[in-house]
Amino acid sequence: MRTLLLLVVSGLLLTVSSCKNSYRITVKEPAVIPLPSETKVIGVINNVTDVNSPQKPIAAILNSAELNGNVAAAERAVDGMLRALTNSRDMRGEIFEIDSTHFDASGELNWTILDSLAEERGIDGFVELNEIRTVSPVGGTLLASATGQTRSRLKGTVFINVHVVATGENFERFSATRTYNIPTSGSTNIIDLLNDLQRRREFYRALGFQLGFEVGSMIYPNWVWVGRKYFTRGTPAVKNARHMLREGNWDLAERTLLQDEEYHKRGKRARVLFNLALANEGQGELDNAILYAERAAAEGGSKLANEYLMILQDRKRQLDLIEERNAAH
Repeated sequence: MRTLLLLVVSGLLLTVSSCKNSYRITVKEPAVIPLPSETKVIGVINNVTDVNSPQKPIAAILNSAELNGNVAAAERAVDGMLRALTNSRDMRGEIFEIDSTHFDASGELNWTILDSLAEERGIDGFVELNEIRTVSPVGGTLLASATGQTRSRLKGTVFINVHVVATGENFERFSATRTYNIPTSGSTNIIDLLNDLQRRREFYRALGFQLGFEVGSMIYPNWVWVGRKYFTRGTPAVKNARHMLREGNWDLAERTLLQDEEYHKRGKRARVLFNLALANEGQGELDNAILYAERAAAEGGSKLANEYLMILQDRKRQLDLIEERNAAH
């Protein structure tokens, strides 16, 4: 009897699990800094200097005064930003060198002068690396040694200003923070590594590339990979749409699923609604996706539907925050 009961329970679990499938899809996240669609060529300005990005000398490092890690990071951040713009496949960047003639009396970049030069060079907008702040890993060396860690973290934050030539619009003091892990091994001491001027410059430049790539990616929409689950059984429409969802044919999947939107059995109708939420998210219709996910959670009450609803709501909150911040600028 116990064996029979175990087989029945196992069969039910197998049936339930086989009704769902998982896959990875890409979803489009809007640009953190929304530029006009005709903004294609970006002039990249490195305005990080010893004055606006000073680095405090580190007592434990003998030659710390010989290298401003912030300035070294900025040099490589330019390359990171150019790489990010190339990855957009819709924009490109070019280095725009500046000198004293490009500043106004207050020491700020004179966008009027730069706009006239931009027209000559076919530049649609500028990204100014305005400041970089880094935190040396030396302060945490003792803790790292005590806990047996084999990496020291070099942390940095970059601040940028963005200017659109055609509209004169400015987006100021946007920032990004990244961390570079400096590998150590055996008896290697992080202070000894940082006392090697060449290696220290390499560490800061590696961090700078990451910072530049991060802020460069903020000015255009990005596609990110996310994991999703969906139902493969329940109603005829759910079964017919499963391959469409798998292949990312969102529009056709939605039209197919809508045939069973009012399916007479509540539990199976919830599966239709759940998959409709997926199809709408895949099309970038986040508000509609949330509505379908809410209905699926309410009618089916499953943990999967509730978890998915929370994911969608979190995405919505993040996008709203981006819009609010851009409106404030």
